[in-house]
Amino acid sequence: MKKILSIIIILGIALVILTGCIKKDPEIKEFKIVTSFYPMYTIANKLTENIDGVVVENMANNNVGCLHDYTLTTADLKKIENANVFVYNGLGIENFTQKILQTYQKIRIIDSSENINGLISDENENNAHIWLDIDKYTIQVENVKNGLIKADNEHKEKYEKNAQDYLNKLNELKEKLKDLKEKKCLSFSESLAYLEKSMNLKIKTIETDHEQNGLSAETLAEAIKYVKDNNIKNIIIDKQTADNNAKTVANETGAKVYVLDSMLGGGDGYIEIMEENFKIVESME
Repeated sequence: MKKILSIIIILGIALVILTGCIKKDPEIKEFKIVTSFYPMYTIANKLTENIDGVVVENMANNNVGCLHDYTLTTADLKKIENANVFVYNGLGIENFTQKILQTYQKIRIIDSSENINGLISDENENNAHIWLDIDKYTIQVENVKNGLIKADNEHKEKYEKNAQDYLNKLNELKEKLKDLKEKKCLSFSESLAYLEKSMNLKIKTIETDHEQNGLSAETLAEAIKYVKDNNIKNIIIDKQTADNNAKTVANETGAKVYVLDSMLGGGDGYIEIMEENFKIVESME
């Protein structure tokens, strides 16, 4: 009996030792990717699916609202301290990244907007919300993939496979969006401007100040006149934007307000959010 008990104890000790070895395996090293905000987080998540040892963390919390006004928190800086890679959108939307680029110079930086023109049609100023143009977004996916391969060449084949799988799904979405007929609309959100191409919208954007909740009486009067003169039935706003201006114009013109999602507040994924936007645009006059 004592002999059997001794064997059981020895086996138990051996099991504990083996388990400990597995948990502390020095060969398993975590490769950490930090992204600036949600659209970049969706790209990194898709590119790292089923890759052991690679983790992705998002920095700017969901529902952050306007990124131009975002201030880094202590929690944000802790995330970036031990990161291998930092992925950001670029084109000036993330003002807070300047501090990161200056402070953590050893981290590999991936600018997803590399070689992307930030101009919309004949506008003279860059609009950084490029992910809402599917063609530009696919370039962002490619840029992030290439950056990750340079930083973590060990997983090159998996990054390439994940990227191709994701790009195939994006192409399917793009084909679906081609069925949308052109709709005229007034927008109170510059963040939605790139939906002009993706969703076949003819958009007139009313410029608003990020720090103002309302527009001047003169600007509202001009917006109302524009809607009436051009027989516009649709007014669009970002779900992160206050709706008071849109409601005022709608009440004066009979136009209807539609709330679209620029993904600045997080969500279920790029394709899922774009499909929801598709349904809303499809229902417009």
